[in-house]
Amino acid sequence: MPVIALTSARGAPGVTTTALGLSLVWSRATVLVEADVSGSSSVGAGYLRGGIDPSRGLIGAAVAFRAGSLSPDTVREQAITLTEDDSRLLVPGLASADQAGSMTAEVWDRLGSVLLAVDRAGTDVIVDAGRLGASAGPEPLLRQAHLVLLVTRTSLDAVAAARAWVGRLRDLLADSTIGPDAAGLLLVGEGRPYRAADVAKAVGLPVVAAIAHDEPNAQVLSHGVPRGRRFDASALVRSTRSAADAIMHAAEGRASHLAPPVTVPDGGAV
Repeated sequence: MPVIALTSARGAPGVTTTALGLSLVWSRATVLVEADVSGSSSVGAGYLRGGIDPSRGLIGAAVAFRAGSLSPDTVREQAITLTEDDSRLLVPGLASADQAGSMTAEVWDRLGSVLLAVDRAGTDVIVDAGRLGASAGPEPLLRQAHLVLLVTRTSLDAVAAARAWVGRLRDLLADSTIGPDAAGLLLVGEGRPYRAADVAKAVGLPVVAAIAHDEPNAQVLSHGVPRGRRFDASALVRSTRSAADAIMHAAEGRASHLAPPVTVPDGGAV
């Protein structure tokens, strides 16, 4: 079972909304980790409309690390539920940008190892890693994911930004255990105006999946607006389900031939 990280070349291409949508339609139990260090939980403020426990979240992982107790149990303790059946968990992001200094490279690296252990215990992990290159960002964590998806829209400026950052992403993964081939593209709004093949050629990464541009229904996830009667049949949900299948297939293919042994402190599985 895989660890999948979503990141972007610049702000607001839909990383958080896409990560949340994938988590909700995923065919197995998932934990969504908000690893964007820009501050505040976008899922908590939007989809959950502020209804989260402020004492839980990513900063708790940093506290546990300093105490020498960061383990799979920590993920469960710091998570809140996204669905009534408890099969979808969320580790909320930092409460403020001021907390980013607590997320050192050592914390991210250890958290990556812990998330691999969570994955192997039967819960798939989806990471919202925010923007590439952010100060105190989760780049060490990306190096341990089975699949890293650069999320981009298909406008000329968005494709140009993705192309400008793809070298940084490849360099980041080059000497990791997963290698540069773990990187791919996740398109938001294919054909607006450029198609997948055109974007892949321009950026130099394969397109793993695409999500429809469906702003009214995306606001259900991004802003917590009430679902319409046809939300589950919307282009957003249908394309997200197809994307989830494609991403799972790609990530499992990589996980099956990587899978190095993972050692974490004693702790139960999520």
